Amino acid sequence: MKKKTFAYLLILVLAVGLAARIYRLDLRPMHHDEANQAYKFGLLLEKAEYRYDPADHHGPTLYYFSLPFAWLSGQTTYAALTEKTLRAVTIFFGLAIILLLLAAGKNLSAVEKLWAAVFLALSPALVYYSRFYIQETLFVAFSLAFVILLWRFIVRPDFRQVIWLGVAAGLLYATKETSLIVVGAAVLSLIVVRGLSCLKDFGRRGNKASRKARADLITVKTAILPALVAIISFVAVSFIFYSSFFKYPEGFLDSFRALAGYVQKAAEPGWHRHGFWHYFSLLLYRKGGAGSPLFSEIPILALALYGVVLSFIRLSRKADDNFRAYLAAFALMAALIYSAIPYKTPWNMLVFLAAFLVLAAVGFSQLLTLIKIRQARLLLAGALLLWTGWQMYLVNIYFHSYQDNPYVYAQTSPDFMRLVSRLEELASVSKDGREMLIKVIAPAEETWPLPWYLRKFDRVGYWTSSEQVEALEPAECAILNAGEARKRYEAELDSYVLQYYSLRPDVLMVLAIREDLWENYQLSKITALPETKK
Repeated sequence: MKKKTFAYLLILVLAVGLAARIYRLDLRPMHHDEANQAYKFGLLLEKAEYRYDPADHHGPTLYYFSLPFAWLSGQTTYAALTEKTLRAVTIFFGLAIILLLLAAGKNLSAVEKLWAAVFLALSPALVYYSRFYIQETLFVAFSLAFVILLWRFIVRPDFRQVIWLGVAAGLLYATKETSLIVVGAAVLSLIVVRGLSCLKDFGRRGNKASRKARADLITVKTAILPALVAIISFVAVSFIFYSSFFKYPEGFLDSFRALAGYVQKAAEPGWHRHGFWHYFSLLLYRKGGAGSPLFSEIPILALALYGVVLSFIRLSRKADDNFRAYLAAFALMAALIYSAIPYKTPWNMLVFLAAFLVLAAVGFSQLLTLIKIRQARLLLAGALLLWTGWQMYLVNIYFHSYQDNPYVYAQTSPDFMRLVSRLEELASVSKDGREMLIKVIAPAEETWPLPWYLRKFDRVGYWTSSEQVEALEPAECAILNAGEARKRYEAELDSYVLQYYSLRPDVLMVLAIREDLWENYQLSKITALPETKK
């Protein structure tokens, strides 16, 4: 394939990937994790203040990379931020995942890169979480960069390669401390594939293989100094981010201390506990109740499996030619590790899913060469694209926030947006406007994403239990979860109009509106009615 043709096709794929990610970007309500991240970024944006929290929120790259997007949008305060601005950050890195295929160089053919770009651009899960303001899309981008650059470093351990490898490792660690899983899986995969290559060579050449092993040992020795440079680059990049650009140097050490907390979370996952096959059950088959479509990525996974088998079958005696087998080993290793950890959220599978999508491209490009009839190749490719595109549409647009969607996890209900709209309507008739007093009484896990949606209201108080609030008065509005609402005195609630909204499928929120405010709201509705013609 000519370079110009490849470039044009890649640009077309990127355009399709961008369109899939930006179309109706504000359709899905903010997830509570997104709102948490937005609040943390708001502090950095307004006050230039960020301090790493080893107990939660992961690493700081998401916040620092969000700054240029906010500045370019002319948004300099937390209240001014929009969902589109924040999600543009993860969309950018979602497209970067596709472009990183270029770093594979000659390790993948042009056709394999193009099909990998198509699968990455249209993957229902990758598109879904590219439209999600959390660390995961950045994490996948830096993981793929690290995996590719590690191979390039082993093949050619020069200083030009090691700088980029160290930067990728630093960004990866500064995004999530649990990146040690990715690093471990990549290194183990490298050792396994290089070892298998040596064994195959030994079986063919006998004593000549031992000479090759000695040559490899010499190569390892020459790689020691570049490896030290890579480690220094890793430490420098991760230190800059975790120390908040040298303001809090202890943040870097805190990132290592945080690992103990994540180990405990993995061992005691609570309601995040899922079985070994959970991730693959999400990908393979999901069918909800009546009216729910079928969600399945079986065609892509079948091609990925074919790509894995093909990569190992074609394992070469020449170790430098085994990038596909290395990638296959990494995908399997990462999938095994993440599946073995009881703590599971659907976005954790994106790292090994991205690797499987590249392997699916390896398998599909080979499959197309086996089909001699051109029309049959076009029909097969068209059917695969239609199915993938349809699944992407179902996941991201049609069932964007509903439980039948396999990638929806503790998602804010669309019904919650009715509560937000009602508060805006009430503020428009209140004498205090957005300065009206609002009391929120709910446990922290049942409060978010309220702080995001109430960021433009000036007088909002938050309490975690009803015992902390003597009276709802003089608040014009109060928002309580169902459990805390039951603790209020019935006589007190009589002076409020109660309305009910779903925050999540298992969380009911009560909006208490003071009677005088409700009467003003009702009057405004009556006066807004058009006069009847005589």
